[in-house]
Amino acid sequence: MYAQNKHEEKMQEYTGPGLENYLIVLGFLVFLFIAFYFLKKNKHVISKKLNSKKRMVVSEITMLGQGDRALILNLDNKDYLFISGKNSGALLTEIKQSSNIKRNSLEKVFEKRLMNEKE
Repeated sequence: MYAQNKHEEKMQEYTGPGLENYLIVLGFLVFLFIAFYFLKKNKHVISKKLNSKKRMVVSEITMLGQGDRALILNLDNKDYLFISGKNSGALLTEIKQSSNIKRNSLEKVFEKRLMNEKE
């Protein structure tokens, strides 16, 4: 009989997780849900802060038709025109700022001359 009581003392019944364990898991899941909601709501603000050191930025995208599109890219403070399509190859051309300035100044010169001729 002494051996039987000793054997019963060694065997403990498994009671399973308690209420405290369920509350901890539930609290963790609620925290994760709130964190994911916050990240989804503010993903643009967060991505801008994380990727503020990007070298390339897409300024504009224009659909040209039949799967063709044109993009204006800014890479290292230079503008590029990128044209691509479904059935055609891609074209990348630098948009030179100095030529635009020259064109604008030439247009101003022509306008001044026209204005002088009208007077």
